Amino acid sequence: MSRSPLSDPMIEEVSQLFLALGDASRLRILRTLLEAKAPMNQGAVAEATGLSQANASKHLAQLVRVGLVTREASGNSVYFQPVMPLVGNVCDLVCGHVTDRVKAAYKAIK
Repeated sequence: MSRSPLSDPMIEEVSQLFLALGDASRLRILRTLLEAKAPMNQGAVAEATGLSQANASKHLAQLVRVGLVTREASGNSVYFQPVMPLVGNVCDLVCGHVTDRVKAAYKAIK
């Protein structure tokens, strides 16, 4: 499958997505949302990740802004969930790469 070259605006968008993925707290939030059986509210995300409410709110807003997480209001509550299959696929791809690198490093020191 051939892809057309990315324009400068598209490169900026991709850069923002990778910037969002470059933070350990946001990765913990994504892991938590991926493992959840249903959308979660901010308080549940904060509790599950060990983040403060304010920190969870800031990180969830960033994940929503770059399109990795959706935000849906229901009554007085707001619920978040990962954009699937994008987030699952990205996490599988990157985690697979990291696992392969760790295995290769381990074999190299044996």
